[in-house]
Amino acid sequence: MVGSPDTASAQKDLQKGNSCFLCFAGRHFLVKVLDVDEETVRVSFSGKDYPIEGVYVDLQFHDEEGFTCYHTIVVEGPGDGRAILLKRPAEAVRNQHRDCCRVSTDLTVQVRDQIHMRKYDAALLNLSTSGAFLCTQAPFDFTTTVEMTLSLPGQPLHTVLAQVMHVADSLDHRGDAERFLGVRFLETDALAGGPITKYIRQRLQELHPAY
Repeated sequence: MVGSPDTASAQKDLQKGNSCFLCFAGRHFLVKVLDVDEETVRVSFSGKDYPIEGVYVDLQFHDEEGFTCYHTIVVEGPGDGRAILLKRPAEAVRNQHRDCCRVSTDLTVQVRDQIHMRKYDAALLNLSTSGAFLCTQAPFDFTTTVEMTLSLPGQPLHTVLAQVMHVADSLDHRGDAERFLGVRFLETDALAGGPITKYIRQRLQELHPAY
């Protein structure tokens, strides 16, 4: 489950002394908030060369129920090997820990963003009633809203609106290399949720006959 935290929650996270994860390039670094003002946030970081100015990063504050993710950009890199300066995030996304089953699949779906007409094939690596994990060449960024068209066995073709919540590059650094995308469904009405729920139950019975 994903939602937007209220202002009070955001203010509570972005305070001097709080610990969080700094996430970029598919890696997570445990850091501490050193200073906060109206425009910037400074966090501890022991690296010296990267991330440089202009690189997009996430700050993740975790608790027992999930985590809050703040998407931002580096204003000043870690020149002294002690800290980096980030633009103070204007928005955040709240991610609750998963409370629904996710199953692996060998299906292929098509995805496109809402602005461009081009569709990309994507391997549907796993699926739940709240989202999916894909492998594709689609160049979508974090928070992009996409349409995912899928045809589940024995069911008609249908399209689900989703938002990209996670992006990770593969180890292949070619320009056309595939990437991994985690998407959250924005609608779970009878058209989308019903067929997906039915398929997941079927897959669970195939994978775990005693289910």
